[in-house]
Amino acid sequence: MGMSKKKESLSRCAYALLLAAYPREFRREYGREMALVFADRCREETRSHGGSLARVWGEALVDLASTAPREHFERLQEGDGLMKTLRTILLALAVYAFTLLVIAPLYARNVGALPGFVNNLIDALISTGLVFNFVYLLLTLTRRVEGVRAVRVALLLTALAVAALITLMVVSGGAHARINLWIVVAQVLSLIVWFTAHLWWVLRKKGRVVPPVAA
Repeated sequence: MGMSKKKESLSRCAYALLLAAYPREFRREYGREMALVFADRCREETRSHGGSLARVWGEALVDLASTAPREHFERLQEGDGLMKTLRTILLALAVYAFTLLVIAPLYARNVGALPGFVNNLIDALISTGLVFNFVYLLLTLTRRVEGVRAVRVALLLTALAVAALITLMVVSGGAHARINLWIVVAQVLSLIVWFTAHLWWVLRKKGRVVPPVAA
């Protein structure tokens, strides 16, 4: 009888280790219940077949081999883990490539035909957008900050970078250098645009609706 109990105990420990083959979220939700069912099957099999657990292990291994890969695949399809990270990186690279290879050259060719403030605004949208998106991606991909908080932190860091750059331009311009008000306005508007776009995207992914701005 003591040997049977020892076999059951070793089997439960081994099965608990095998549960690591399932995704973490699946283990958190179903792991304890699966371990209890396995322990019950071991006790039943020991009583009816004199200590042999071959059939219990056969069923457990077949179930593991069929369900664990399926659970991982379903989570990859949902965008969890590595697939979500790769998809985000590829999307970001595509946006950066389109901006640098298409939008920036097109803007450079037509810069002389546009009003001064429009030039400042487009330049701010491109430069600030690159910085804002880089900071946001860095925060979310490293999972240091996520969601709405990541958007706010990205806004703060980008605003500090823009302010530092404008200050550097003024200081390097000498004693008679002045701040171009239209450049500042363009940078503020671009920060608002990128902040609003990222906030809308984050809330949309969460299934929430951004409340309308009061008139």
